[in-house]
Amino acid sequence: MRVFATSDLHTDYKENLLWLQELSDNAYRGDALIVAGDISDRLEVIRETLQLLRARFRHVFFTPGNHELWVRGADINSLEKFQRVIELCDELDIVTRPLRLSDLWIVPLFSWYDSVFAPDMTEEEAAARRSWADFHFCKWPAEITSLPAHFLRLNEPHIRTYDAPVITFSHFLPRPDLLPPREYLRIAWLPNVSICAALDNQIRALRSTIHVCGHTHISFDRGIDDVRYVQNAVRYPKERKAGSFPIKMIWRTPLSSSQKAQNAQTGFCSF
Repeated sequence: MRVFATSDLHTDYKENLLWLQELSDNAYRGDALIVAGDISDRLEVIRETLQLLRARFRHVFFTPGNHELWVRGADINSLEKFQRVIELCDELDIVTRPLRLSDLWIVPLFSWYDSVFAPDMTEEEAAARRSWADFHFCKWPAEITSLPAHFLRLNEPHIRTYDAPVITFSHFLPRPDLLPPREYLRIAWLPNVSICAALDNQIRALRSTIHVCGHTHISFDRGIDDVRYVQNAVRYPKERKAGSFPIKMIWRTPLSSSQKAQNAQTGFCSF
């Protein structure tokens, strides 16, 4: 079994949906795909996209991103929308809870960014609250005083010791050094609406070997203190570079001795 990673599919854009439709119908039937959030804010688009991926992969894992929680004037709040997305995943056999595969666990982690601005960032905070869509399209219950704390608490029942290597994933970034320095960012306040700092504590408590995330549309694959952090975002069509591919392999289960022997007898190749 192989494990692939993707995020930020944004299949509201026809070009992105068509790109995913070009994935092989049979090459990934024994594999797992991690989707680290941001398919769409429209439930019908989320459904269509997840059905497309579920037909191609043995397992599809998903955690909602910020786009999934937009309500755009609907008569529900963003936590109710979150629950509807989770229920849709259950209906479609999309995994949103820890699951053991052949030789590893994949553990989804819910999160939200800290949205903390330093005192000297008043202009940046004003710009963010004016232009960042989440501040306009998300609607939260009044009793929620900390969004990061709320979503991290949902993970607590799954923070334990597992009996095999662990891959975790979230939508938001767990640490600031996964972003370029502010002076190189197109949006200087992007870290303030991207990072859930306490999330890395949960990743470390789980002894995760690989953590997949999304949100910033800035791809990376780097190791920090024994954890490999990966982002492989599909992104908006205008952001995509030539040669990119919507999914990235991050894990491959070694063949057992019996499988290798069987392949040798049948003449099949393996690596």
